[in-house]
Amino acid sequence: MYSGFAAERYAVTPLPFIPFSNTGGEALSNNGVVVGGIANSDGSVSLAEWCEGALSDLGVPPGLPNHDFNRPRVFGINNSGAIVGTIHTAAGDLPSRSFIYDRGHFTVLPLADPTDLGSAAIGINSRGDVVGYDHTPRNKLTGWLWSNGAYSGLPVSGTSTAALGINSSGTIIGNRTLSFMRRLLTGRLSCTGQRGYVLSHGTTEHLNGFVYAINDSGEAAGGSTSDGKTMATVFKNGIATVILSLPSYAVGINSSADVVGFYQPAGHSRRHLFIWSANSGAFDLTPDGYRSAEAAAINDRGDVLGFGETMSRKKQYFLLRPDLDGVLAPKALVTTPPAGAR
Repeated sequence: MYSGFAAERYAVTPLPFIPFSNTGGEALSNNGVVVGGIANSDGSVSLAEWCEGALSDLGVPPGLPNHDFNRPRVFGINNSGAIVGTIHTAAGDLPSRSFIYDRGHFTVLPLADPTDLGSAAIGINSRGDVVGYDHTPRNKLTGWLWSNGAYSGLPVSGTSTAALGINSSGTIIGNRTLSFMRRLLTGRLSCTGQRGYVLSHGTTEHLNGFVYAINDSGEAAGGSTSDGKTMATVFKNGIATVILSLPSYAVGINSSADVVGFYQPAGHSRRHLFIWSANSGAFDLTPDGYRSAEAAAINDRGDVLGFGETMSRKKQYFLLRPDLDGVLAPKALVTTPPAGAR
């Protein structure tokens, strides 16, 4: 455990994975292992694992349902090293299939409904339970739980639902979109964006905001909107707490309830990476030499997985690790625009 971001320093390590826009994706374990994709000369993408400077090629997916499905995109990893994500083709995000990689073996999951266009496995917990969603023929999303070799639907209302995270106790978080009629009947006609939910032991709690991550204490990180401005928000026991008043999103939360995400500094159009805790407040953790940066995850050791664009316009993943001799010092957030800023 750690506290006091103002006194921290971080080592900045560029990572060798391909950017998300080129079918990459990454995940960070509590052991400091990062997984993602590396490009091969034949156009396929291998799953790869990085740990303490060593990169291991985990191989190309098995080519199911056919050999065109050869591009994995990673979304989650648990403490045992089991990895989940989606496999698609050179055509783009669809068609796709969900996969689990565990102990050297790829398992490609069937579609929850054979008529669906594709699927994505997003989160996996310590028990090996997986959550994600399918793309339906009507271009909607349907969230699901994969456990003990079978799918379960989720008791969540909405025209489109997605399951995005699951903690060790089995609590699931995700987002949903309400139909026009439901917004009319519930007096929420102006609410056109996504709304989050927490599903715990069969009971669904709807949130006034959206969520992307959950810790084992049931605290979820995401955002909420007020007067047209979206702000990073933490949800606990149904209560929403805005943690940053600037335009921002929270995307990761660890067991200490430290939160990471991205924000837009006052007077600037590019995103910056932030870290926040209840004790220390919020700090900017954008590495030097980056035009923009945002967080993807934070683990229980305080490592932060991020990605951004360097001054030379290279898209780059990186890992920030607490290190007394590190080159990066957290900076106070700028909440008022500097003179002449754009």
